[in-house]
Amino acid sequence: MSAVVKTVTPFTQRDLLLEALDELGVVYHEKGNAIMTERVDDYGAQRFIYEQGAYRFQHDSSPWRKLNFNKWKTVSAFLGAVEKVYHQAYERLQQRLADEERRLLEEERKRFVEQQKKAVIQRAKEQGYNIKEIRKGNKIQLQLVRTTY
Repeated sequence: MSAVVKTVTPFTQRDLLLEALDELGVVYHEKGNAIMTERVDDYGAQRFIYEQGAYRFQHDSSPWRKLNFNKWKTVSAFLGAVEKVYHQAYERLQQRLADEERRLLEEERKRFVEQQKKAVIQRAKEQGYNIKEIRKGNKIQLQLVRTTY
């Protein structure tokens, strides 16, 4: 008899899966396209195997076996814990990427403002103005002065 256990979150990113296993304190090692866990059943180490763009958990799901699996007694409890922590790691990754995107946009905005300021100053100087820069918080005010005789 066998059982099918499905997770809502597909384990598609190796680094996040390893981060989740580390956070849960799961002992593992990598072997080819598999991540071998410390959990052992009649078929050997239970493992995550990378196939068709995602990691699938391979295990013996016979319910009558009484194997010692420490904290997570069942495969579904183990996968549920991995899925939860994997999702949290994914959310942290998304937050880091969003923060990086905001930082890059802010740098681009600052470069644009500086470029515009230089262009205005250059045009003003060509027209005979003296420029005084006044900073008010995050704003820049350019005061143009021309002395006529």
